[in-house]
Amino acid sequence: MSNRYGSTPDDEPVIGATYPPPSEPVIGADLPPRQQWYTGDTHYEEAYPEDDGWEDEIYYGEEPYDEPVRQPMFYVFLVLAAVVAGILVFLLFNLVAGGGNGGGSTPTGFDVQIDSPSRDQRIEINQPQEVAVQATATERIVRMELYVGDRMADSVDIAAAPEDNRYRATLRYTLATKGTYQLFVRVIAESGATQDSAKVRVVAIEPVGERPQQIRGRVVADATLRAGPGEEFEEAGRVLAGSEIAILGKSRDVTWLLVQGTTGSPGWVRRAAIEPLDTLDLVPTRDVTPTPAPEPTATAVPSPSPSPSASPSPSPNAPDFVPTNAVLANGGSLLRVTISNVSNNAYNGPLVVAVGGDVPQQEQAVSASLPANGGSTVVEFTVDPPVTSGGKRAVVTIDPANVVKELREDNNIATFSLLPPEEPANLVITSAQVTATAIEVVVRNDGGAMPASNVVVQVQLGAQTTSNSVNIALAPGQSSPVIIVPRPTGSGTATVTVFVGNQPMASTTVNLP
Repeated sequence: MSNRYGSTPDDEPVIGATYPPPSEPVIGADLPPRQQWYTGDTHYEEAYPEDDGWEDEIYYGEEPYDEPVRQPMFYVFLVLAAVVAGILVFLLFNLVAGGGNGGGSTPTGFDVQIDSPSRDQRIEINQPQEVAVQATATERIVRMELYVGDRMADSVDIAAAPEDNRYRATLRYTLATKGTYQLFVRVIAESGATQDSAKVRVVAIEPVGERPQQIRGRVVADATLRAGPGEEFEEAGRVLAGSEIAILGKSRDVTWLLVQGTTGSPGWVRRAAIEPLDTLDLVPTRDVTPTPAPEPTATAVPSPSPSPSASPSPSPNAPDFVPTNAVLANGGSLLRVTISNVSNNAYNGPLVVAVGGDVPQQEQAVSASLPANGGSTVVEFTVDPPVTSGGKRAVVTIDPANVVKELREDNNIATFSLLPPEEPANLVITSAQVTATAIEVVVRNDGGAMPASNVVVQVQLGAQTTSNSVNIALAPGQSSPVIIVPRPTGSGTATVTVFVGNQPMASTTVNLP
């Protein structure tokens, strides 16, 4: 018998077998016969030493039968390939996601824009000016810097990220000499990445006084031209709403403008019908005294015929009304107009406010109580049909018939771009406590949510002004922490005004003992 695991068959003879046994395949094997034959005591490898085409992986004899085994280097190669592929995927993901941005580069999602001043706006030299800016980013912004040319003029640090990820700030600057300047704002993110806004060009000018110039204007309502600055002058033509005209002059009280249309001769028109496209300070004052009508010669004692004259100069105690804001509310069915008194004189009495443009034209008479130096009130107009989309505008006119004599009559009209309806914040001053060294002010938001904003509380006593600014966000019904404003020296009645983004939001008066 053969020994299954021996290297040679047993020496015991097998009955009936022929010796030497013939070479035959081993029963039950599937491999080629030549790998499993043996001849006597000689293995196949010894019988066929010249055959190198088969690996020595299968033995028949002392070694057990094994399956072929892969080389270890094959698995090392697979591991290295997986590692390299993972590194490549990681680098590609960072490249797409912007992870390769280093300090000073522009992260994905940065957006910075200057809301005011507008391009080519004229700025008087040696007068403090403000820049309103807003920005968004995919990471927290920690600082904003205002540059005039290549010189940093102002900066503000951002303490916390606003809920809506829209950062807002007001930066200040002053131009000392005439010329053209480029303004831009640089925002700095927490990682050190920066982004600059588009540059805005402004023109610094000297106060123009009575220097003759002309500016462009837009007609906001059909009006009659007259030969002089008053209703008593004869008609000289008409101007139509929507047309542009040249403004050549103004009356001394700025209630009438001398304009030149595309055709015809110049004529005078009411200031309320014109929206100047530049400041009226640039146009000269023109006094016109018409020739009185001839008197009959038969009259022994002629009664003097009245000669029209310019309206009397306003009293130094007169107010000065300015439209400061117009926003949609209640799904676009309500227009809230904010008017302010920028004079040093308070006003209490009736006041007419008119609106037009892309909202229904209407007027409303209100009983206004406007403190001096920025005192404000809100007048609400019904909008039917509601304004539900952006791109609309509202033209606001205060005292369109010029019933109330003001210090200036050239700032009673303003045009506001209407954003899609959104309930705005409505701040009210709930407390203004006077101490020996400060005035402690608390404000409450009675309107829609106010994102993190730069809130300035200003106290004015005569010519003295003190202020303090904080960056806060207020939910509907939420009150602010106490805002401490240094107390002006002296005693008397002081005006406390709250500004958000250069817009007066609330005001009150306090008595400084």
